[in-house]
Amino acid sequence: MSESAGMTRFTGSPVIAGVIPGQDPAVWMRALELAESLSAPLIAAFVDPASYLIEWVPGNKVLPISLDPVLDPDDDTAIAAARLKESLGAVAADYDTTWAMRIIGGDPALALGRLAQATGASTIVIGARRPGIMAKVDELASGSLMHRLLTTQPVPVLGIPSPEMKHHFHSHG
Repeated sequence: MSESAGMTRFTGSPVIAGVIPGQDPAVWMRALELAESLSAPLIAAFVDPASYLIEWVPGNKVLPISLDPVLDPDDDTAIAAARLKESLGAVAADYDTTWAMRIIGGDPALALGRLAQATGASTIVIGARRPGIMAKVDELASGSLMHRLLTTQPVPVLGIPSPEMKHHFHSHG
């Protein structure tokens, strides 16, 4: 079977999981399960919420700094990322997959997409919108991350629903 132009094979290609502090652990566990089932490495991608791109150059090229930012160890983002990495590592110990954490900058949808392209990722895994009014306001202002990924990225996007979500099944009969 031939590979379509621009398509990455699932088996062996990295899986990217968008991770944030306080996120539902189901997102990370499902990403670990997926990576393990595909015999693929997993990349935990933490997008620095206080960052933005400054390295755009002509021709829509991005310099590597947004994919490998240098953070001061005393910076709030570096501290949050270190704590997050520790908690992710505790959960990952129960799975047979290799993983690494990357701190990336810029708009979350574009940053995850750039990382997926740079690593040849097969899938991007993200969690459902956080509960609460501020999350809703943020989504109204910047749009749904899931929607933005689905409309801008060439790789499949897997959304993990929150277990707190109430499922309503409607009958139209």
